Amino acid sequence: MTMDETPERALPAWDSAEIDALFSSRETAEACRFLLKRREDPPTMDEWIERSREVFGKGNVHTQRRLREVRDHFKVDSYRREGDGKWVYRLEGWSETPASDAGKISPKLQAEVFTVKGRFCAMCGAGPKDARLQIDHIVPRSWGGETELDNLEPLCQPHNNGKRAFFKSLNPYGDALGQAINRPNPWERIGELLKAFADKGEATPAELIQIVARDTHKGDPKKRLRELRFVLGWDIAPHRVKENGVTAVTYELRAWKPWPAEGAPEAVKAYERERKRRKGTED
Repeated sequence: MTMDETPERALPAWDSAEIDALFSSRETAEACRFLLKRREDPPTMDEWIERSREVFGKGNVHTQRRLREVRDHFKVDSYRREGDGKWVYRLEGWSETPASDAGKISPKLQAEVFTVKGRFCAMCGAGPKDARLQIDHIVPRSWGGETELDNLEPLCQPHNNGKRAFFKSLNPYGDALGQAINRPNPWERIGELLKAFADKGEATPAELIQIVARDTHKGDPKKRLRELRFVLGWDIAPHRVKENGVTAVTYELRAWKPWPAEGAPEAVKAYERERKRRKGTED
């Protein structure tokens, strides 16, 4: 270590009183203890929920909130475990972002959002003369959304409130969304969401795919779903059920293949180049 370097801050012991001082919620403190104790054998979300049942007598239905609160102080990575492919959570170290700053939208960032994205509601177009504008996280922090320009947009207060109510109704799917939301491209975000539901033996609601496929062509994930099927070789079956005059669409993942080594975007581009080459040859 050189004189300019500072020693890495040691993590507290899992049974340390320091944990209680960090968190006001007993459930969050217990979640942190559990992650610290299991650093060498990172737990799955199901194990986390089972631990909550053991300690508090009930399953913790706010796992993503607890995870977010732990991440205010610690860096927690999630990844698929080799072998069974289940998602696990490993506490890596102290967070580099102070808890007081986590999720906070600075005046400078607010100004940048208005400059880049316009001073009007992204949903209805209302301007500051029509309604009070607020800066909103496109993907909620509780689902892994970051406080950065690409994940922020202006909304009028009514639409912001309505969006919060809608997202609150999706909280039962928070864990699956949180696992998929930060993947680097729409193919992987959609694919990981499909896999998360398939792991539970369920089909994926179309509206959730719409959320994770936020930067797809014209906001429509159908093109990416087709590419997952016909380019990457996934077996995805759509289902439509009409109830009370409303058609609900879900997608069932029956089989999937590993992500290509070159990445899904490059695989799709290569497919398109080959398709155009063949078309040119035929012409």
